[in-house]
Order: sequence, then structure tokens, then C-alpha cells
Amino acid sequence: MELPIELLGQLKRWFNSLPQKERWMVSGTGLLIGITLFYLIIWEPVHIGLQQERQKQQAQNEILMWMQQAAAEVKTLRASGGRSTIRDKNKPTTLVIEQTINNAGLKASVKKIESSGSNGARVTLDEAPFNQILVWLNTLATHNSIQVISANIERGTKPGRANARLSFERP
Repeated sequence: MELPIELLGQLKRWFNSLPQKERWMVSGTGLLIGITLFYLIIWEPVHIGLQQERQKQQAQNEILMWMQQAAAEVKTLRASGGRSTIRDKNKPTTLVIEQTINNAGLKASVKKIESSGSNGARVTLDEAPFNQILVWLNTLATHNSIQVISANIERGTKPGRANARLSFERP
């Protein structure tokens, strides 16, 4: 314990022996070093940690929003998949497809529905939710006996969205 006290005493004598201008320079330099150490050891790590936590919180909020949207989408899909759909074989295929598109919540994504032959149809969807497309296609096949003859499905510009050109036929 005596060594640090002795060292402090020597340091104080040395400091007092300096001319006034040099004492100001040493004090200023010491203050600058103290501020720099405070910034590097305490302030910057705390600031960076807070910034990282804010980014994590923002990412968690985005995930929460996505999950809430997905939950709403699942409810819609369950509702459309569980409904008893049109089973009347006498109705035109395009009418059945149009009604099931409405039930599946894909109406906003429809660009074109057109007849092709007596029991066929072509549908163009733009930026449609991919999962809803799959549920809709399953509904058409299982409840309405309408099969996909050809499909061209491409990734949309937004995540989870797709552009699709589909051809259907009812046997």
C-alpha cells in the first residue's frame, strides 16, 4: 500500500515543480485522456448496446406484425378451405373458379379469368399470397373436381407473393 502513496507523492512534487504553463498543458492533457477513456470505456459501449437492443426490438416488432398478418391469413384460408363450395357440375367452370377465388380472398389479385373450351378456364393472378393460391387450388380439386392442366408460377416482388398463370379443366 505504501508504494502507490509514495508514487502519488512523487507525482505531486513533480507536478508542482513544473512552470504554470506546463501545469496547464499536463492538466489539459490529463483531462483529455480522462474524457477519451470515459467515452471509449463507458459511453460508446453503452450507446452501441442500446442501439443494438433497439434494432432487436424493431426486428421483433416486425416479426410480430408478420405473425399477426399470417394469423389473419390463416383464419381466412381456414374459412375458405372449410366452406362447402360449389359442387354443381352444371355451372360453368369460370363461374365456379370466380366464386372460389372470392371465397379464398384472392379477388384483388385476379388480373384475368377467361373460358377455354367447354369445361376449361385460364386465370392470371398478380402478387397473390402464395399460400392462399395453394389452398384455393386444393379447394378447386377436392370440392369442385377442377384440375390444374398447366401452371406457371413465379415469385412476386414482395415476400410470400406470387404471379401465376393457370389453366384448368373439369372432367
